[in-house]
Amino acid sequence: MGITNNDIVEASIKILSRDGIAGLSMRSIAKELNIKAPSLYFHIKGKTELYDGIAEYMCVKCAKPDVSLEAKDYLTEAAKLYRAMLLSVKDSVRIFEDSSPNTPCRVGIIRDWVARISKIGVSEKNLLIVANLINNYVLSFTAYELRLKKRNTPKEIQAIHEMLSFSTMAPKCSKGTGARGSKSKFINKHDFDEQFTFGLRLIIAGIESAGGN
Repeated sequence: MGITNNDIVEASIKILSRDGIAGLSMRSIAKELNIKAPSLYFHIKGKTELYDGIAEYMCVKCAKPDVSLEAKDYLTEAAKLYRAMLLSVKDSVRIFEDSSPNTPCRVGIIRDWVARISKIGVSEKNLLIVANLINNYVLSFTAYELRLKKRNTPKEIQAIHEMLSFSTMAPKCSKGTGARGSKSKFINKHDFDEQFTFGLRLIIAGIESAGGN
């Protein structure tokens, strides 16, 4: 039996998860599938089409929010699930950045987002702008998170947060406390889930505040 596009995409994801995007090539995919590289071009024309296929496959597998959720809650949950999907495959942020959002499932996800964005008062002319804003936030936050995790141990990440915390710049009241004497939550936690959700809520609150403008 011959190989299918799904076989190629699944082999590509396996390579990405193991070796990252630097290890992904037609030659490495062919080796993973135990075939000759030229035969891949009957299915995939090149890198762009391969990346499109990987992104689409991941979107199909991505969990979807409960459709009964209110618009804001739906968008929040959708963004969390999108981030979780990106975190599940090494270097997938690069795949999504370098591929086109014009495959069926990706288009469906965009339409779902746009439908909910319209329900929080965004004018029609700005719907895609706002959807793109949320998409870019998820991609950039996930890339930042992965860079920190790759280059730093949890202890080093903690030190970075301490260095950037306002409480370390303020006059010291007592060791490990801020101006009001309570420990800085930012210092004591490098909880990316919490940081991601906080940033997302700020964006959605700003969108609501702007309304139809």
